[in-house]
Amino acid sequence: MKIRVYHDYHEDKLVPLKYVISFMKGELPWDRDKVFVSISAPFEPLGIEDFYPDSMALTVTQGDLILSADKPGKFGIYLPALRQRATDGGVDYWDVESFIIQVADLEELLQMNVFIA
Repeated sequence: MKIRVYHDYHEDKLVPLKYVISFMKGELPWDRDKVFVSISAPFEPLGIEDFYPDSMALTVTQGDLILSADKPGKFGIYLPALRQRATDGGVDYWDVESFIIQVADLEELLQMNVFIA
């Protein structure tokens, strides 16, 4: 998996906006309920103008994000909702090659004290 963070200026400050997780077709274990991703920093700031998804992508909403006490330093993505969203959109989820997460959603999750085992 490869992680990129796209930034843009807000009130004259460079702020992260999009957290993009890229993977190869078949690399993601779609048959599982959850996949966990390491929270890594710092990131190379890529400009929002460089954000042009050239592969099939799914948006991961705040409701799709989870934390687990068993996985410190990681956040999880609940896959059943993403599988359903792809299917409802007429997309084979096995063709998806990236997830797009709003950085604000990820930051809010990481400040929460609710953990799922």
